[in-house]
Amino acid sequence: MIQRPTGVCRFTKVTLALVGVFGCGFAPPVERYDLAIAGVTLIDGNGGPPRQDVSVYVRDGRIAAVADARQQRTAETVVDGAGKYLVPGLIDAHAHPFPVEESFPEFVRHGVTSILIPGCSVCSPENLARARALSTSGELAAPRVFHTSQHFTMEGRHPVKTYPSPDWVEGRTVYFLREQGDAAGAVEAVADQPIVGIKLTIEDGPVPPLVEMIPVERVREVVEAAHERGLEVFAHVSSVKGLRVAEAGGVDHLLHFVGLDIDWARDAAMIDRLRQRDPSWVTTLMVDKALLYPLHPQWLEALEASGVADADEILRLQASRSAGRSLEVLEQLYPGRRPTLEGILGPQVEDLRGLHDRGFSLVVGTDTANRFIFPGRSVHEEMEILALGFEPSEILPMATRNAAAMLGALDELGTLEVGKRADMVLLEADPLEDIRNVRRIGGVWRDGQLLFAAESSRP
Repeated sequence: MIQRPTGVCRFTKVTLALVGVFGCGFAPPVERYDLAIAGVTLIDGNGGPPRQDVSVYVRDGRIAAVADARQQRTAETVVDGAGKYLVPGLIDAHAHPFPVEESFPEFVRHGVTSILIPGCSVCSPENLARARALSTSGELAAPRVFHTSQHFTMEGRHPVKTYPSPDWVEGRTVYFLREQGDAAGAVEAVADQPIVGIKLTIEDGPVPPLVEMIPVERVREVVEAAHERGLEVFAHVSSVKGLRVAEAGGVDHLLHFVGLDIDWARDAAMIDRLRQRDPSWVTTLMVDKALLYPLHPQWLEALEASGVADADEILRLQASRSAGRSLEVLEQLYPGRRPTLEGILGPQVEDLRGLHDRGFSLVVGTDTANRFIFPGRSVHEEMEILALGFEPSEILPMATRNAAAMLGALDELGTLEVGKRADMVLLEADPLEDIRNVRRIGGVWRDGQLLFAAESSRP
């Protein structure tokens, strides 16, 4: 339960008054904190064993102390963490959150305290600035916002041709690489935005008919121009062919693991070269689970029961894609695979396992805003898909520490350590026993401010 100052706190105020009267020799000064999560099991995100029965203290939005729960300290607000588990705030490293007024609270109530927006058709500088402003305004519960530049691609290529829209406006939501040597100007045009890097779309489209892929020479130009400005390049690929172009072009990070089918005998040398660059690789397995949704009516029933979507939204989702069309697309992408979660995604998780074992840093992302991918909730779905081949202790850092490292924010976020921002999620059950327990959220804090509390945790 979340408690306001107790009798212990009032007694401490009296004690402080006595110190003022009788001198410093009467009692040592008492440190005060804004918030304490008391008697909790701390899973700090660094990969070590959980710390049981500790109290985590927050002051001015940052973790100020972690101490044995028996060492009582004074805090303005005390949350009873007995029997509960405290983990870092989750990060969705591939999210398209527009309209943000609807999605931001959903991210938060599912424990997501930060997101990365990697370009989109409505990612104009103004829309991104508004998302950043709303994220910090206090008007609604909202995650932190990181974002890349707008899409870098070529005319007639993905995503502009494959997803036609009047929202694609050159110089605002997309930058076309028209001729050799113009990459530097495009990078210069976006470099003054508060971006984490350049979004480069290499792939030739999600499903046939495919468009022409960007040549490796143009990829190298973008990478060189970005690196000259101290920016990293986040590449969008969806095939081994595109992966080869990304590796040869020198990109820094990869934003999808969809449509990839690694042949470890054939591709080992390329994978090893890529690994030497120490990239992060965002998973986005939800893109393929989204194709399976129309085949599983019980998943839609669970959505309605959870409150993520109402009956009207469920009907719209059902009308948006037929089971037959989903089967057709899955057969195009993965010929011969069974159209089940394990049949489609099991081989991808197996490949991700191979990458992880070779030292790649895997990062959880969902590609929110696609049909059947839901703000916040689908981060849990993504982690549960990864459980086909990973232990919970391996998955949780992918949604916290690894993501913060990719964003260049590990000094501030991603783990629960003294000095870092107090972005925290209180869980009712042990996530290291079952990754599905991350759904059992009691409270969510960002900068030590309570943004969401389950009914069981409210005063």
